[in-house]
Amino acid sequence: MRTAAIQPPATAPVHADPRVPCGHRGHRPGFRDLLRSERSKLATLRSTWWSLGVMVLLSLVFTVVATSTVTGQWSTMNAADRAAFQHDTIGLILQPPAQIAQLAICVLGALLMASEFSTGMIRATTLATPRRTPVLMAKATVFALLVFLLAEAVAWPAVLIGSSITRAHASVGIGDPATVRAALSFGLYMSLTGLVALAVGTLIRHPAAAIAVLAGLQFVLPVALSQVSGSVGEHLAGALPAGAVAMLGSGHDAGAAYSPVESFLILLAWAAALLTVAGTSFKKRNL
Repeated sequence: MRTAAIQPPATAPVHADPRVPCGHRGHRPGFRDLLRSERSKLATLRSTWWSLGVMVLLSLVFTVVATSTVTGQWSTMNAADRAAFQHDTIGLILQPPAQIAQLAICVLGALLMASEFSTGMIRATTLATPRRTPVLMAKATVFALLVFLLAEAVAWPAVLIGSSITRAHASVGIGDPATVRAALSFGLYMSLTGLVALAVGTLIRHPAAAIAVLAGLQFVLPVALSQVSGSVGEHLAGALPAGAVAMLGSGHDAGAAYSPVESFLILLAWAAALLTVAGTSFKKRNL
């Protein structure tokens, strides 16, 4: 007796979900997507606007304070101090506000990455984008660009305000190459300092600890090294990230350990080295 062949049960063909566009099935975010994501994160953080607002306020306030204090002491200055003031007036206008306002940028840079680790948000980020290096690079790009643009928007009003205060004793040519370079350097100094802070936050992963390390690196260590006798202390302090504030001067300050170009290269090297180390750590360490 012949038996009928047992046929396997028919299965319905599997169709792709019509609600998902073909171009997005299995889509992995590219670098442009990461830039948009990091821009959204940065814009929605309260700390972003508080920190940037503090940077703007401190920059303008300390421009007025520094220039008013020096011009108010003009009658009691000796000839050497007056000459130094006249040779590097743009440095007097931009360096004091940068030294103070960098604190707000350091806090924000440290929080951007360290807060993601402390809240656990970094796990969701790396789940969506398994390759971690582009995540850090996208965050660094968006942050540095925002800080640079805002710092430049502050630098030129600061130059105008400072030059109007110092006009009686020293003139600052708004169109002079040294003035233009120093004003552009203000944005570069702030953005590179922010990248140093971002790298430290990535390495340490704890907001409070990262801010404490940055405070020591940017404020305590330069003062300590400057106390070393002779030119050794000046060169050591100038080789720190905070010492790169010399890039905001005219280049005619005889007391500066490094030229503006050398100071810029020093700060660039710090940012590049720390970001490289931070990227390696971010890629290899468990979350």
